[in-house]
Amino acid sequence: MKQFLIWDDFATYRGDGFSTGRHSHFYIQISLPDSGKVELRTQGGDWKTYNAVFVPSGVSHEMKCADGHLTLLYLDPLTTGYQLFHDRSLQAGHTSFEVGDLFSDTVKRQIRRILNASNTNVRNQLLDIIGKDFPRTETRKIDVRIQKSIQNAELEDFSLPHLAAEARLSVERFRHLFRQETGVAFSVYRLWLKTKKAVDYLANHPHLLDAAHEGGFADQSHFTRIFRRSFGISPSDFTKKKESFQAVFFSK
Repeated sequence: MKQFLIWDDFATYRGDGFSTGRHSHFYIQISLPDSGKVELRTQGGDWKTYNAVFVPSGVSHEMKCADGHLTLLYLDPLTTGYQLFHDRSLQAGHTSFEVGDLFSDTVKRQIRRILNASNTNVRNQLLDIIGKDFPRTETRKIDVRIQKSIQNAELEDFSLPHLAAEARLSVERFRHLFRQETGVAFSVYRLWLKTKKAVDYLANHPHLLDAAHEGGFADQSHFTRIFRRSFGISPSDFTKKKESFQAVFFSK
């Protein structure tokens, strides 16, 4: 069984190892193989192996199928993953870095037990591990005007003119401040909100055209391109569920 658990600011995958094409997504990704290594391709085309690997938000990467089972953790870089491993950085030409020194076999087993228990506290228990054992090295907070804009963000109100007016800033100043404070371009974050809304719709409705419209995409083709670029698979692969597959969505 392959299982995704999906919240607004956090998601997990648990199941067989798999390969992806090159893609990038808004979430931070942490890949934890049960045993052995996980392989990711560098920007130069070489494959590098990791005991546990961290992929920053927005970094294009390609993963080779890991032997056995795999756990993936996805964190919103503006909230649950904000400044996580801020003291580490990518080497030139690399797409990820090793975090096996922190995600030991003991910690990985603890994470698996939490996921296998499937109780309602999964999210809090996993975030407690990350928050307790891997503290942020920076204490600087996001500017309160930007914090306000991303708290409970609703796509309908998430436009530059609206948010700039709310913050009493010009559109250009707000755009610059958003990038400066979050490390993410405003347009990238808004595209993620659109994609997420469409994916949320797919949880209970199999029609891709309707999902594209729900997310505000011009057409199904545009949504399909963005989905594939974000996740390395097509939305039809997601909805057909050819394999034993379960996705559980949790509302706010």
